[in-house]
Parts: sequence; structure tokens; C-alpha cells
Amino acid sequence: MTRREGGYATITDPEQSLVELSTFTCSHCCRVTHVKARQRPEDLGGLCKICMGLICSACVGKGCDPLEEKLRREEEHYRTLRSYGVL
Repeated sequence: MTRREGGYATITDPEQSLVELSTFTCSHCCRVTHVKARQRPEDLGGLCKICMGLICSACVGKGCDPLEEKLRREEEHYRTLRSYGVL
């Protein structure tokens, strides 16, 4: 799998020149990460070998836990509480 940027960011600052960067969204936490030209995935964070998605440096070494799985667990927890009459 090759690294492909997922978005585009334009950063404006009145005191500096315009900065344009490619971006990608972390597969595990949905954090947007700026990609500098010719930067390796290892320098940005890494590539999760389980879900084959790019991940940010904060998610490296935490195991594969994609956002969809986190949301599924949260929904299941909510359904369980509702079935007990707590919510």
C-alpha cells in the first residue's frame, strides 16, 4: 500500500506566508495530520498492519482500535444500559 494524502490544508498567518500541506486522517482516532513533502509514513506515525490504515504518532503502539470499533462498543454499552432501564 502506498501513502496517499487524504486532504489538503491551507494555513494562513498574517505575519508569515501562506502554507499549503497535504493531510491524512488517522484510521484509529480521526486526528488530522499534516504531511510535509516526501515525508515517510513512519515519521508521521505509521501504517497499521491490521487495518492497513495510516495512523498518527499518538496511536502508534496502542494496537488496532479503529474509530468504527470504538463507536460500536459505545453503542452496545448504551443499548445494554437501556435494556436495564438505567437510561
